Amino acid sequence: MRPLGAWLVACAFAAVASFPFFAAERAAQQNNARLAQLQQALREPGRRGLGLEPGLSLRVSRLDGLLASWETIGGCGAGSSTGAGGGIKWIGRSVTGGLFQLQSLATYTHLSDGYNLSLTSQISRDLGEKWNVGLAVPLLYKYYRDMYGLPVDVSNSGVGDVAGFLTRRFGEINATSLTLLVAAPTGANNAKFRTIPLTQEKQLGLGRVNGSLTLDHTIDKMWGVMVVGGSFGYRGGKNEFGNYRAPAAAVYGYGGYFAGPLVPSLGLSLSHFFGPDLDRGLVQEVQLWAVTGTLAVEWSSDWLAILAGVSLPFGWDKRGVVDGAASGSGDAGLQPWTAGLGFTISPF
Repeated sequence: MRPLGAWLVACAFAAVASFPFFAAERAAQQNNARLAQLQQALREPGRRGLGLEPGLSLRVSRLDGLLASWETIGGCGAGSSTGAGGGIKWIGRSVTGGLFQLQSLATYTHLSDGYNLSLTSQISRDLGEKWNVGLAVPLLYKYYRDMYGLPVDVSNSGVGDVAGFLTRRFGEINATSLTLLVAAPTGANNAKFRTIPLTQEKQLGLGRVNGSLTLDHTIDKMWGVMVVGGSFGYRGGKNEFGNYRAPAAAVYGYGGYFAGPLVPSLGLSLSHFFGPDLDRGLVQEVQLWAVTGTLAVEWSSDWLAILAGVSLPFGWDKRGVVDGAASGSGDAGLQPWTAGLGFTISPF
């Protein structure tokens, strides 16, 4: 089953990588057909001198009635995670015009021994054309079956690490953005099962100030939008309990196709952890490298945008504890998958 699964994942990643090329080719054919129709119309009697207004782009003409004031650039919001980056990401149309922007994303992550639920709400406001400031608040619920081999299930829930972020946009059309996110240790990191402390991945917070730096560049095309970028996350280092979270980095690319109010998208990211994590001084088993494929679809109107997506990571270079001793392994395999559903509004 493992070779078959690896081949399926490889085929999925190949499909993700080839999507922009096929989409661009299709868009080019459609544009050539439209140009031929326009030239034919201009040759007809009585149509000489027909012109287009200088400010009217072909994209606006094609999407008239579906665009809000953010027509010129794709993408919305800043990341709210200090992990490796990648995964489910907003890249399509957003909504503006209100006093502030509210973006919420709920995710379900399937684990071999349970599941994690999260609801992250992000409030942001533009400070002119170049700056954006906001706050992200995560609510977490973590559920695990047969804790420590006992017929007992354990759950942990509450507020995670609350983060503030600042975004600076660059370029004539603000196509490039740099986001600094800093999270306070507001999430509890000392939960216990009876008298036994929970391992750090079961805790709600990291116990230390953490943060990330993300660089995004949007490529706006007639057929859709592409977002490429990278991120670096500082995950708090070592806290007072001897728990250590290694820094992580990622590079990624996403492509979305405009289909009326819908924007289906595919994404691919490569992430790396700079060493294994520690849990109270013990090395945790973790795969240091991962490739994550993402499939999502966004729908938007003038006042509401909705996102639904799934992501599936494939990891390798396993490091951790085997039979009580730290070791390394070349094992590769699928990681826990995540499904998400979110919305964006701009009230008042």
